[in-house]
Amino acid sequence: MTEIIDLETIGQSDVAKVLNAWRKGMVVAYPTDTIYGLGVDAFNRKAVQSLLRLKRRKGGKPISVLYADTLAILNDFEHLNDYQQKAVRALLPGKITLILPTHPKCRFPEEITSNGTIGVRATDLELLNRILRQYPYPITTTSINPPEAPPARNIAEILSYFGDQISLILTCEQATGSLPSTLVKVGKSSLEIIRAGVVNSVEIEEKMKKL
Repeated sequence: MTEIIDLETIGQSDVAKVLNAWRKGMVVAYPTDTIYGLGVDAFNRKAVQSLLRLKRRKGGKPISVLYADTLAILNDFEHLNDYQQKAVRALLPGKITLILPTHPKCRFPEEITSNGTIGVRATDLELLNRILRQYPYPITTTSINPPEAPPARNIAEILSYFGDQISLILTCEQATGSLPSTLVKVGKSSLEIIRAGVVNSVEIEEKMKKL
């Protein structure tokens, strides 16, 4: 049976349940500052493969990963050049997913990367970030829906899609919206918006100028 935990009242014993679920390769649904996501340990290939089977995801469609903050991202992406590091600092955390180049020796399973890149997020939802900081690795972040269905917007829709195939569902009234994050590819010296989302191109330019 799926357990539902409210992030606004979560205690350390429930945090331990979330962390233990990720350690065991289990799937956890959680809110973000955009839409709900499905998370497993992003370095655990078996867990990633289990997630792909759950979503009936076809090959060739990468999955993004979620970090607690930009410092954690930059620790795992030390190979980024100065411009790419600037983009990470300027655009995250927030409602943006950055497509970043991976290192040849990266620990991400090939199932969630694409042509030497991977999508990376850090959200503004501090209640979730407090838990992520207690887990040593990034988790996956992908919309909660089977093929051809819209992303789940609430607990009822999550359960209707996947039921008890999801171990835990984290909830938070102050979180989640109806639009996905803006997807931005970070090149060596330029940005390219791949998918429109919450944050528009003008806002992105302004964020880059401020750093």
